[in-house]
Amino acid sequence: MKSFLAIVLLELRRLWRSRSILVLLAACVGWMLAMPHLVKSDGTVEGARQIYVHFSLGGAFALTCIALASSGASVLSREREMRTLSLALTRPVKRFTLVFARIAALVASGAAVLAVCALVLFFNERDAGPCAHVLHPEMESLAEEAKRMYDYYMADPETPPEIKKAKKSVVMRILRQGALDHYQSIGTNDTAVWRFDSSALAPGAPLAVRLRFTNDFDMREDVRGDFSFGPWRGAISNITQAIVRVPLHHEEGGNPAAGAKPKDELVFTNNGATSLMLRPRKDIVLLAGADSFGSNLFRAWLELVSMLASLVAFAVFLGSGLGRSVAVFTCVAFMFVAVVSGDVIEQYPDQFETDRVDRIGLAITRAVEFASRPVNSLRPLSALSSGECVEKEEAALVVAMDAVLIPVVFAFLAAFILSRKED
Repeated sequence: MKSFLAIVLLELRRLWRSRSILVLLAACVGWMLAMPHLVKSDGTVEGARQIYVHFSLGGAFALTCIALASSGASVLSREREMRTLSLALTRPVKRFTLVFARIAALVASGAAVLAVCALVLFFNERDAGPCAHVLHPEMESLAEEAKRMYDYYMADPETPPEIKKAKKSVVMRILRQGALDHYQSIGTNDTAVWRFDSSALAPGAPLAVRLRFTNDFDMREDVRGDFSFGPWRGAISNITQAIVRVPLHHEEGGNPAAGAKPKDELVFTNNGATSLMLRPRKDIVLLAGADSFGSNLFRAWLELVSMLASLVAFAVFLGSGLGRSVAVFTCVAFMFVAVVSGDVIEQYPDQFETDRVDRIGLAITRAVEFASRPVNSLRPLSALSSGECVEKEEAALVVAMDAVLIPVVFAFLAAFILSRKED
């Protein structure tokens, strides 16, 4: 442990003497302060928060990732090129300890920069209300719905031959995506029902429904209707293209959870003049008030630091086996491919992947997208900007995987490569 801490302190001193962390901190704080004046919102408090969180804190996180990933990719390769790595390894220090301490020092520097940025965000958004737990409707899984639809299409004689000849895995992937975007229509004076598990709702927590309706022609018009959820009631009258938040009020008074069943039904009655449509998996959720914005921001910071740790560990792993310039280029190229991979997969014109070469490219792109999803999804920023809670269980899992398991694995791999390089 002493050797580990000593290496961490030496690396932190090196970063401090090089002024790289100070430059990074100044750039991130400057970005945080400048962005609200450069980008205009839609005039609402929610819109301003969306821009401030995504563009300001998200931009600072991107700068930190690029800077520390580049430093991580060069930290071992630079010493190898300068022929100082062998001197460090002659001391009674294990290779794993050396690599993991370097990763820890870079992550600690990034955590400090992101903490300052989070404080800037907190003081600008300290009046924000509490975050909300998000409950989604209880529906059959995407895999189950896709399997049911696949069996139906394969048994239907009118199914086009190209679908029946396509690989099952490809068709199932298309059907899973279709199930995610499946629309439900609600006619005039019709009622729609969605089941939610309300057993986890805290007594006294305020409830609201967040939804987005559309119509057959995707045009703006008034939506009118009533919601009921057990003893809770709410009404809506708003244009269809807005994401609407409808507060629910408890009719019975006293403890709001007193009349709730273990599983409750959210009922909507369409009182408008036209039929409406929504995607139940995407467009309607139940929001239950939780803890403060500051607590939510802290959990989001933990997740961002954990994502940074996995990226830095990957960069250090590259630097253990590649030259400095090649390692930095490979790391930056990986980050670029990770950013565009989702759009490439979504916009690929041939749904059934008939070309063999394209299938190989898509498989690689999907692998990169899957591997980079923890960093690329930026889930904590989306939760912060929309007022959703970064759940404690989710944060704990991200910390365990991205801040502990992944860095440990990459540190072992880098230590192994260093031993091979010596041989």
